[in-house]
Amino acid sequence: MAITKHRSTEQIERHLAAVAAAQRMAGEEPTAEDMEAARRILAGEATSDEVIAERFEQIDKKYGIVRRP
Repeated sequence: MAITKHRSTEQIERHLAAVAAAQRMAGEEPTAEDMEAARRILAGEATSDEVIAERFEQIDKKYGIVRRP
């Protein structure tokens, strides 16, 4: 379920610039996927938990990982 916090386009762009700067300061270049995930969260289209779960699904599929409940 996505959050309902509303941010302007300008606010989202400022936050995205901060996300990119933080990743670069940590020694990593942000990917387009990283920035899209951050944008979705900031725009209220997805929660961070949803984005993390999606990424785990991608990793699991790529490496053939099967998780059991």
